[in-house]
Amino acid sequence: MPQQISAPHGGQSRPGTGAADVRHDLWAPVLLRAVVALVFAAVTVFWQQPSLTTGRWLMAFFLVGTGVSAIFLQVRLNRREDVDLGASRSIPQSYGVLYVLGGALTAVVASSDWLLVLLSAVIMGLCGITELVLGMRFRHEFPLGRDWSLCGVVTVFAAMGMVLVENLGTKAELGVAGGAAIILGVSQLVAALSLRHDARAADQTRQGPERAA
Repeated sequence: MPQQISAPHGGQSRPGTGAADVRHDLWAPVLLRAVVALVFAAVTVFWQQPSLTTGRWLMAFFLVGTGVSAIFLQVRLNRREDVDLGASRSIPQSYGVLYVLGGALTAVVASSDWLLVLLSAVIMGLCGITELVLGMRFRHEFPLGRDWSLCGVVTVFAAMGMVLVENLGTKAELGVAGGAAIILGVSQLVAALSLRHDARAADQTRQGPERAA
């Protein structure tokens, strides 16, 4: 049975439901993810000689913050009865929880560079692949489809890059993750602002016929 999605091509609410445009519920979680990524990127770029302890806490912040933004998105989606992603509806919560648990584990367990890379790369790889698959599945039918795809690809490549530079130390590992975070942060910031703008424009378009009636 094909997936039933009530927010096609831009996320307008289902006609006749009276529900606000779905993008009203999407932009804030996306903005939170952007802020987390940009803060992490800024710290990793300007901190020239991070210690292992600093590195694992920074990675924990990035992973946990990203996970919280995904769970926040899930909460917003759950309150939308007019949005149906089918069996994929709870996927953001799934990889969000994995991010949070992985970040907490990284902060506590990563006592060496290779362990920091192992934990971070596994978590980012699994979550990135999951997000990429989700994005590819809904890239034309849901407002976040293409953003999920982009974030998934960038996250997977970041995980691979961290593995490749593991022998170069904490600064190199954080540099790879920070570079990916810049891409994620900027793209998600643009996406959040676009979603908010488009939601307001959709509201004005809908209010026009209602006032005329």
